[in-house]
Amino acid sequence: MRYDLDYDTVAETLAEAAVPLSPAEADGLVTALACRGQSDPQEAVAALGGPNDLPDFLDYVSAACAQRAAALASGDLAFAPLLPDEELPAVQRSRALTQWCQGFVTGFALGGGNTDSGQYTEIVDEALADIRDIASASGTASEADLIEIIEYLRVAIQLIYEEAADPGSESA
Repeated sequence: MRYDLDYDTVAETLAEAAVPLSPAEADGLVTALACRGQSDPQEAVAALGGPNDLPDFLDYVSAACAQRAAALASGDLAFAPLLPDEELPAVQRSRALTQWCQGFVTGFALGGGNTDSGQYTEIVDEALADIRDIASASGTASEADLIEIIEYLRVAIQLIYEEAADPGSESA
């Protein structure tokens, strides 16, 4: 079954599974695991704190892991964070982007990465620091700033993946 990674659909699935994360935060977490070369859906289920016996939730996690890993592995900047529809106000999407970054920071740490260790190249360390900063921001970016931040994140996440993922440990 192909699961639709639409913001509202993911929100419903997470609510049914009693996972206390927003769709953006959950996507950030799953993306971070993929950046660490961990695309096993069972690891993601555990990281998200969801049940192992709810088919819709398991379909979501499997699809999210597969799609995030494939987008990053393609190397063509196909990745984009899961955020609310662009027709919604910038402040709502900006807050979701902050939540996405919070999920990424959490997921990166759960995946064994350290976002402030200096273990990566300068550019990746800077990208990780920027994501930490966005995660603690107020979430009130303007429309123009939001577009710029999202584009920056797309490139930053690709760079992080290319340096932090260990293809030998990929398990999907």
